[in-house]
Amino acid sequence: MAATGSQSLKCKVELHNHLDGALRAETVIDLARSKGIELPVDNARQFKEFVSCANETDRSLKKFLEPFAVFIPVISGDPHALRRCAIEFCEDQANQGVLYTEARYAPGLLTSGTSNNDATEGDKLTSEQVLLTIVDGLEEGCRRYGIKVKSILCCLRGCPDSATETIELCKKYHRKGVVGIDIEGNELEDSIKPGDEFCKAFQEAKRYGIHRTVHAGEAGTAENIRQSLDWLSAERIGHGYQLVEDESLLERVKKEQIHLEVCPTSSILTGSCSSFDNHPAKRLIISYLDPKLSPFVNYLSLLKLRHYFGSSTRFINEGLNFSINSDDSLCCNSGVADEYKLVYNKWGYGASVLTRATFNAARSSFLPEEEKQQLINDLEEIYGMKVIINYKATDIKLS
Repeated sequence: MAATGSQSLKCKVELHNHLDGALRAETVIDLARSKGIELPVDNARQFKEFVSCANETDRSLKKFLEPFAVFIPVISGDPHALRRCAIEFCEDQANQGVLYTEARYAPGLLTSGTSNNDATEGDKLTSEQVLLTIVDGLEEGCRRYGIKVKSILCCLRGCPDSATETIELCKKYHRKGVVGIDIEGNELEDSIKPGDEFCKAFQEAKRYGIHRTVHAGEAGTAENIRQSLDWLSAERIGHGYQLVEDESLLERVKKEQIHLEVCPTSSILTGSCSSFDNHPAKRLIISYLDPKLSPFVNYLSLLKLRHYFGSSTRFINEGLNFSINSDDSLCCNSGVADEYKLVYNKWGYGASVLTRATFNAARSSFLPEEEKQQLINDLEEIYGMKVIINYKATDIKLS
């Protein structure tokens, strides 16, 4: 994803972005050349096409994840590459207009790589060394580009040992750059079982005050979302599109204000959703139309916007707590600013929805409360308003 200029207005919050899926194609090509690693293509444009599933007719999460096996070895086990990618991540996020983001990654996946055309094993780092290197790079990037980035550490479905290692790292570096724990991987192939190592790790995280998000209801069913809430005490759900299959669960998510990390483009490329037109997230964002104007009409007025988008903003808010995210910007060839444009242009939702998504993300971030309140205050100043979002009452109050 090319830089778009360092002076972009920073007014967005992104919660679901995989650091290792947000590498610059140019950086992957450059590092591969310097290490003598042969890639399937040899320039950035072709590489972006290679890793994207946009032209695939048979789309699936498994297919979407396949290119990671090509570019992850280029950066793994290399502290200089990891630090460079972390700094570039911050610059790219700043250029996308992001004020705060949570970068997620699995340290254990980045411990070793390849060093030549024969793909022999190169230097190996420990998971802790990977974490410290990335956190150092993120801190440097934040200083350079005026944003804030924290880390969410990922366990790997199908690898129970990763749960034990990840929770120990989360505990050791809680509030030292790390704010949460996650589980990533293919739901269809590797399910969570009651009392398994993942459940133990997440319950330990809850006891320790570490925040929890889980990839669920993307390729898998709504039942995976229920299990994430019941067994893993998830506070946020990554994707969660299959929530619309289960009305009782939908009501529960609404009542408990579980945050939904919506990633529009990746949901199509992974085959989780069939099209933008019939995307379940449209219901999750805005559901029932009503003749009564939403309080967001006042939102628009306060923002001094000059247009109003008709029936799409005439709604009663279903009370769902969601944000808009890019997921894997390299593989999706789409940053969070592009995702906001997609929601605006393809789904027809105006600035009210986009602004709400930003404040939802800020309030559902895993920052410590004092830092979270400061983030909200900063956003209120940027947007020129005082916003009180009362989720329990499912309304918006402005003052």
